[in-house]
Amino acid sequence: MAPTCCSSCFQGLTKGKKDLFRQRSGTWEPSASALSHQLSAEWASPVPRYGAGAADLDLVMSSLDTDVPHQPGRNKDARAGRRSKFEIEQLTMSPGSLPKPLTAHQREQAIRRVEPTATFEMLNEVPEDVLDEASPQAQELRRKLTKGATVVFVSAGYPGKRFIYERAAALGVKSVILDHPDSWSKNLVDEGIIAKFLPVDMGQTSEEVFKDAVHAISELGKDGITGKVDGVVTFVELSVPLTSRLAEVLGLPGMSPAAVD
Repeated sequence: MAPTCCSSCFQGLTKGKKDLFRQRSGTWEPSASALSHQLSAEWASPVPRYGAGAADLDLVMSSLDTDVPHQPGRNKDARAGRRSKFEIEQLTMSPGSLPKPLTAHQREQAIRRVEPTATFEMLNEVPEDVLDEASPQAQELRRKLTKGATVVFVSAGYPGKRFIYERAAALGVKSVILDHPDSWSKNLVDEGIIAKFLPVDMGQTSEEVFKDAVHAISELGKDGITGKVDGVVTFVELSVPLTSRLAEVLGLPGMSPAAVD
């Protein structure tokens, strides 16, 4: 059995020189209502739990839901029943026109070009075995490292995903959503649930979406609302190849394009 970290390790991280402090994190703070979202040790789920009884479920698929904006009546292409170029590419010939994966040398160069984020600097103060430990102290430490981090969500998903952003806000995450300009999620900024909304025309080709996304994400932190990006994530399947390439070119951790294509 692997040895567990002693309690003095945690005490050393919360006192004196080892006190963890996030710098350059930006001024944005979640609203009071967002902070009131209850946190628990259980997995967050929007499904009510009324006991451990068995249930029968029927799955009915009447149309394809890709989480990509497709709202008839908004423009000529939509009225004609055409989907976005990005969506078609990712549905039928992924990764489409997205750039090729970086070589090992190019990845190393991308990482070296990036200024260390506040999260990276904080992680350098924490022994790896402390982060991996399953204990209340380690959980508290992981949440402290998470609080104030700037995380970009690529594609918002459908409105039922709102609970994810609510929980992120309650954890103190400065969430940034990158999606089509008419996404439902842009209103979460006014509600104090997410820090920023980055509009990108998802009707473009995958290559064009990628270029616009890189530019928008690279600008984070300059207005003082958030810090520089600490990570990019998605839970929308069509956006996984895009997200992996964004993480790669921005020098951030993430799945390699080779693993997701």
